[in-house]
Amino acid sequence: MPTAEEASRLLALAQGAHARGDALLQLQLDVGLLTGERSTWGSAGNTMAGDESTGYFLGEVEKLGWRLEHTGFTFVESGATTSARMFGTGEGVVNHGAVVGYYVFRRA
Repeated sequence: MPTAEEASRLLALAQGAHARGDALLQLQLDVGLLTGERSTWGSAGNTMAGDESTGYFLGEVEKLGWRLEHTGFTFVESGATTSARMFGTGEGVVNHGAVVGYYVFRRA
């Protein structure tokens, strides 16, 4: 779920687009985060955290007169941490970033 401020902003955007008579509305939301810590052993440990309330928010947009038409997702990398492995060769890599959901709504 987006923060309260972000949810209010997106819902206001959806209301404004509906009031203008727009046929389509596109919103994007962070729906997951990939984080991790480097290990003293040089291994990489990534952790994925998802947002299980995204469906609730999308339902709130539909209550404003929109119907979900299409979705798409992408991973937006914000950085990576590397550490040398203690045994063997190479490096451990931990990526950081967000999974962004793109939602296209059609006027109901």
